[in-house]
Amino acid sequence: MLVVALGAGIWLGAGGKAEPVGVYSFMDIGMTEYWGDSQESYGPVTTDRIQTVFLSDTQTVTEVLVAQGDMVKKGDVLLRFDTTLSELELERKRLEVEKLKLDLEDAKAELNRIASMKPMQPPSFDEPSIDEDINNGTMLMEAYRISDNPEYNGSSQELALICWLQDTTNIDSGVLEAIRQRAEELQNMTVDPTEPETTEETTEETTEETTEETIEETIEETIEETIEETIEETIEETIEETFEETVEETVGETVGETVGETVGETVGETVGETVGETVGETVEDTVGETVAENIEDITQIISEEVSLEDTQTQAEMSQASDVPEEGGDEGHISVDSYYVIFKITQGNMSLGQRTVWQGAHVYGWEGSFSVRLFDASGMMDYTLIDDGEEDPGGIEIPDIDFGSGYTAAQIAQMRSEQEKKIKDLEFKIKMADADYKIMQTEVGDGNIYADIDGEVVSLLTEEEAKESKTPFMKVSGGGGFYVEGSINELEKDNLRIGQEVTINDWESGMTYTGTVQSIGDFPSRDNGYSGMGNPNSSYYPFVAFVDGSADLQAGKYVSMTFATSTGANGIYLQNPFVRTENGESYVYVQGAGGKLEKRTVTVGKSLWGSYTEIKGGLSEDDYIAFPYGKNVQPGAPTELSDLSSLYSY
Repeated sequence: MLVVALGAGIWLGAGGKAEPVGVYSFMDIGMTEYWGDSQESYGPVTTDRIQTVFLSDTQTVTEVLVAQGDMVKKGDVLLRFDTTLSELELERKRLEVEKLKLDLEDAKAELNRIASMKPMQPPSFDEPSIDEDINNGTMLMEAYRISDNPEYNGSSQELALICWLQDTTNIDSGVLEAIRQRAEELQNMTVDPTEPETTEETTEETTEETTEETIEETIEETIEETIEETIEETIEETIEETFEETVEETVGETVGETVGETVGETVGETVGETVGETVGETVEDTVGETVAENIEDITQIISEEVSLEDTQTQAEMSQASDVPEEGGDEGHISVDSYYVIFKITQGNMSLGQRTVWQGAHVYGWEGSFSVRLFDASGMMDYTLIDDGEEDPGGIEIPDIDFGSGYTAAQIAQMRSEQEKKIKDLEFKIKMADADYKIMQTEVGDGNIYADIDGEVVSLLTEEEAKESKTPFMKVSGGGGFYVEGSINELEKDNLRIGQEVTINDWESGMTYTGTVQSIGDFPSRDNGYSGMGNPNSSYYPFVAFVDGSADLQAGKYVSMTFATSTGANGIYLQNPFVRTENGESYVYVQGAGGKLEKRTVTVGKSLWGSYTEIKGGLSEDDYIAFPYGKNVQPGAPTELSDLSSLYSY
């Protein structure tokens, strides 16, 4: 028995018999972890009653004026150093910052260009308007009606048949077989009865006439061309050979006979006449014989070609006679799969609002079928064109306004990518500018002064400090470090005062644990985008504190990672299993006693357009039902099912 969930209002079974509703393990249709539940931000380090002295590769310590454990006052000289950092290197760093700022301006100009693009308008089909009053059009009186537009024969998704069902009709094997037969009928409507049929007799007569005409024309043309070419070649060759032989023989004989009688002009005249007569006779005889021989050869060749052509023609005629006539069994298309869209309208009225519009690719024959669903939401209901005429004719495709050549979705994607590029450039500018300011302090008088009153709590050698990338000297007045980060407005409520964050120092590779000290009530002016998440969202500032045991440097940027989901957050369910009506979301789950239960859930963000975050009302131990089907009602019996049963049987 075929059971397929196609949408609200369809019961795919037989005779409305109540059957258990299949439920599926949460682990098959949901997930409990998502890397996006951890957010990352970045921000600059500031100090509070603590000072760390770092040495760059261009600094060499020349004198240390304090020892570990010494107490110092603000303004005291802690150490002296020499630097190889030149004004030229400092200028290069400044130019790097300026270059990034120019890149930022170019990126903003490109964003403005993208924002001004006019999207390409896709074609739209004007379907009849659907009035809120469902008593429009005609009512479906039969159990189902299958479209018979010959342009839509079910051979592909684009050419899917439409089966309009009453809301009480069961889609069983009988319905699917009826649709298959309609698809087969439409796909066999390919022969134009107005075209004359070509019989075997007509083919033979036409072939014989054509062959005779072709042979005659070919013989005449070939003989004429060959004779002309042969005569020219033969005459040239014969004249050369005959002339040489005849002249030699004739001159010898004639000179011998007439030498005693005629002298001077006589010899010349006699030789000329004799040679001319002899050559003429010889050429004529030779050419005649050669032409005759060539004509005989040509006739033989043509006869052989005609014989071969006639044999091929007979073979082709024999093959043509074996082709079955149109309409015979061998020319009939048998359909064992087709595409169909199942349609149910409110009140079963032709112009009533559609409550089901579900595509299906059906495989099978005579009672044995399997089904795979496809999305038909963007396809047009061509059965409404011309409202019931037998032949609705072609569908007029409206003109397309290409505009910029990009669709609205593509422009939105380009805009999003460009906005991310801008935010990334802003971040690079902050990092480069921080490095520039630190370099500026190095190009000074070569002294390091105490910023606070406190104790020298740490002092390393120059080699140790540079190798480990840790402070050469640390002065503490009992304070620590602060890092300012930012959080997306959508996650702001999930961040709490006192919550732990992980600090990552990109320079040294060290990580430290901090705690959230404050969260801003107003969005940050610089947006605080961290390269992660949505650059279009507002970002709120927050501050994390790290104690004095950390080795952080004032002015440097570090990253912070923190969790934004706890408890029920982080549970995600596939979208088709969540229904929303009147602003309330709910799912169907297996409840007490194995009975189906309708349960309200609290939803959060959408993930990839495929999952919905469930913040409350559901756990990973629940079994969830596909929430469509006539028997999906609270209190219905349930049974554990495999997810593949939703798509193929």
